[in-house]
Amino acid sequence: MIDTTIFRQINEFHNFTDTELAALNDIVRENKYVEGDIIFNEGDESTELYILVKGEIELQIKIAPQLADSTVLVVKPCEIFGELSFVDPKPRAATARCVKKTIVALIQRDDFEKLVQTNPDIGLRFYRNIALLLSDKLRKMNGYLRETLIRALGIEI
Repeated sequence: MIDTTIFRQINEFHNFTDTELAALNDIVRENKYVEGDIIFNEGDESTELYILVKGEIELQIKIAPQLADSTVLVVKPCEIFGELSFVDPKPRAATARCVKKTIVALIQRDDFEKLVQTNPDIGLRFYRNIALLLSDKLRKMNGYLRETLIRALGIEI
């Protein structure tokens, strides 16, 4: 089990009650990894959400077969990752690689859905918070794409 105080430091759980966090903690599993370990690969089928408790993770994508994987996001402690495959049953969009010794908490979608059946408020708040997280990531990606296109086209602003 994970110390529930970590949930208080994670934006996606900030508005949960102590009772809800305790119920959530009952379905959380802890995994440990070392530098270089792969938590999941781009293209993997999965339904797990991860919370970085300790360490650092790089989310990487394959641009082309002849190129090394490109890091698109560095995950720091108290951040979640793997949320796309948690809410959408499609394959993983990136590879999660450990940069250093790491501890993650993971939540299986089936376990979470069972919890939500008994406490719908948890699901309502969580999925709203995930929508806000995804919206923020999409806005950042749009900015990154804009800057990349501006550079590629040689446009001066």
